[in-house]
Amino acid sequence: MLFYVGFMLFMAITFYMAMKRIMRRDNYINSLIKAFLEEGTLSKKELLDKMYDYGCQDFRLKRIIEKYHATRQDYEDIFDKLFHWANFRKRRRYIPINSFFFVSSLETILKHKDIDSKKLTQKMMNHFHF
Repeated sequence: MLFYVGFMLFMAITFYMAMKRIMRRDNYINSLIKAFLEEGTLSKKELLDKMYDYGCQDFRLKRIIEKYHATRQDYEDIFDKLFHWANFRKRRRYIPINSFFFVSSLETILKHKDIDSKKLTQKMMNHFHF
């Protein structure tokens, strides 16, 4: 019985920590989208700096960045490709920004960073169910 209670407590704490991280990330993404698109208070350079810094600090995204040896310039090149074909917002998603904050989407865009911008955008649109 004590093992069961301990296990349930461990699961509850793990769930709480994961949800807290997810909510913090989503709020950060939405603040970047709002500042870049709606308010215009964030320039493209500042946006890319913040996105790259976040990726380098996040323990999950950092592994992907190191695996593909991604640089700040890679972020800019990929952002430009996505911005050209997917410069629209759907609910709380904006592909040129959201693509850099999730492990699966970041890995996809870094793995296929050299393909045509339209094909890369289509991959991301399928990934986010646009």
